Amino acid sequence: MTRKTAINVPFPSRQRILVSSLQCALLGMSISASSHAQTSAAGQNLPEVTVTATGEEKANGPVHGFVAKRSATATKTDTPITETPNSISVVTADQIATQQARTVSEALAYTSGVQVSTGAFSIVDTGALLRGFALNNGGSFYRDGMLTSSNASYSRYAPEPYGLERIELLHGPASVLFGQNSPGGLINVVSKRPTTTPVREIQVQVGGFSRKQIAGDFGGAIDDAGVWSYRVTGLVRDAQTQVDDTVDNRSFFAPSITWRPSDRTEWTGRLEYQRSEGLANNLLPPNGTVTANANGQLPTGTVLGRAQDNNEIYENSAISSAFSHQFNDVLTFRQNLRYTKYNASRNNLRFAAFFPATQTATAALQRWRLHTLSDTFTTDNQFQADFNTGLLKHKVLFGVDYHHTAGTVSGYLSPNTLAGYVLSNIYTTSYGNLPAVADNYNTKTVDDQLGFYLQDQVKIGQRWIVSAGIRRDSSQQKVTNYAANTFSKRSDTANSRNLGLVHELDGGFSPYASYSESFTPTTGNVFGAGMAKPERAKQYEAGIKYVPVGTNALFTLAVFDLRRQNVTTADLARANFVQQTGAARSKGVELEGKFSLDNGINLTSSYSYTNAKVTSNTSSGTTAASSTLGKALPGASKHNAGVLAEYAFQQGSLAGTRVSTGVRYIGRAYGNALNTFETPSVTLLDFGARFDLGRFSNDWRNFELALKLNNVTDRVYAYCAELCEYGTRRTGLVTLTTRW
Repeated sequence: MTRKTAINVPFPSRQRILVSSLQCALLGMSISASSHAQTSAAGQNLPEVTVTATGEEKANGPVHGFVAKRSATATKTDTPITETPNSISVVTADQIATQQARTVSEALAYTSGVQVSTGAFSIVDTGALLRGFALNNGGSFYRDGMLTSSNASYSRYAPEPYGLERIELLHGPASVLFGQNSPGGLINVVSKRPTTTPVREIQVQVGGFSRKQIAGDFGGAIDDAGVWSYRVTGLVRDAQTQVDDTVDNRSFFAPSITWRPSDRTEWTGRLEYQRSEGLANNLLPPNGTVTANANGQLPTGTVLGRAQDNNEIYENSAISSAFSHQFNDVLTFRQNLRYTKYNASRNNLRFAAFFPATQTATAALQRWRLHTLSDTFTTDNQFQADFNTGLLKHKVLFGVDYHHTAGTVSGYLSPNTLAGYVLSNIYTTSYGNLPAVADNYNTKTVDDQLGFYLQDQVKIGQRWIVSAGIRRDSSQQKVTNYAANTFSKRSDTANSRNLGLVHELDGGFSPYASYSESFTPTTGNVFGAGMAKPERAKQYEAGIKYVPVGTNALFTLAVFDLRRQNVTTADLARANFVQQTGAARSKGVELEGKFSLDNGINLTSSYSYTNAKVTSNTSSGTTAASSTLGKALPGASKHNAGVLAEYAFQQGSLAGTRVSTGVRYIGRAYGNALNTFETPSVTLLDFGARFDLGRFSNDWRNFELALKLNNVTDRVYAYCAELCEYGTRRTGLVTLTTRW
């Protein structure tokens, strides 16, 4: 099939002008900066300047190497990971650079407990399973500790890795501090922040599938005293993907400024604009992907719709504020605010079923022509008190958080009858011109949640740490279906608790145990019963964390038992309804090890065993209910593992050269709820190298050349959850970076 660029769905003129202006500004900034670098280099050799951790590591700050020792994601306080009774994984900016990760999902590929569940084409979404359960945009994704969207926003949020300082993954329920939260855990991406250390970086990248990208990162002090500092990060990309007639285009721009009048007061304001064009998914039937089809194997480039009928654009603009003030040695106040506006157009043809069912070539395709407009406001206000009572050292946190999301989806959606769908041969994408259609879908969802939480981290002497928290939530969901002229509303209150214990032993060992809960309001309607009940989950976890004395390393082992109730699934018998089908349980073991040594070796490794099953099913239709009882959750592999190692040559002609090799193993998994077929296991090999060109020629001082090859052996594999998505084929990247 001829490859061509997807046709853009029109956006308002001012937004197109903004995108063009940002692209021109970034290009002009890069040309100007390059000229300045060449002029300066003519007079002297400039040293390489990078932002690295200096002094004591901070929870939201940069880290040199792969090993982060502190995090605020699990506790909302700056706490050593070894003193936190939860499983936390941190992917640092150095690891992102080593992997040359194109997406957050890709950056998490070597992390324990995570199974990346999106295909190569899914560049506008962040898809993953954590402890067997899907992470979704509603309650799973946070930026700088703030919820990016809820179930009401209908957003697709895929943070740009180039703008991140670190990616933090909290395993398991976390509602005490975060409110609505998916049971498997949450992802918190930490933005690059203003710094008084000068940052000047320009990056140009090319790669497979006509990939072209330019990025820039600039920062430093504004005044001589360093009271004001700034950071500006931006990126423009034009690319295609391995799927025919699809694109991976993005514009990203994120300026921020920090005011630090004293060591007790700090304020950071940040703007973010991101526009992504591409497919969220390209679902294919199992027949022809992972199971036999009489018509042969479907090519990995298969797309079900022509470009003009199959494209998506997601645009988000955000403004955020982070303020902190330490009144004295005891009391600190923090306030975080974030407002995000989403604007999206989804134009899709999606596989529904083979039609007629007696053959496996012609399919009925569901047609979507939808526009989404939503906004999300979040605020989190915290008081932290640090004080002692005898042998007890307290870190008490009291907070009030609130979020409001209002989202409207309107347009056309094929009626729920196969006879009315678009018929096409999926091997040739053959169908006639699609007729004009009138809008038949218009739904607005509003989600409000107010929470009060209290947490105390108590250190008893020098060895024992007890952490306990409680939260009270009030939530309300309202759904107005303008097309059907219906309105539904549900209000809920909930209490959530957590409890943890850590014992620090000699030699760097810290065993721990914890209990945690989650509360997740839903927005679907159960036929004859109104809006669905909130999902609940609870988890028991025990493990050990080990930091070898005198070594920059962290090793963790976690054993968990996670139980989920009021599980919501689509009602296959009734369109636009859901079923709450009972409960699911996930039990497993996770191991993760990271170290960064002075001899130039960085390594991260992980292994996960996850046994996730349906434990009860109360949906209507006893045959269907009993047939899934005891079955494995679709798509969840029992075994996953990965090792990524990087070596930086210290001496000789290759000094400054870094080479990396990664091996990833994704175990076999059942591909549907009935467990009637499996996706095979696969082992993937990645390779990378980075060269300090200044070591070879003074003319290229301050330049770095990076090479990356993912899936070196070009293995063909897929992820399936009823329908299937092909994984990334062999893909190469070449990146030239200059810093001064």
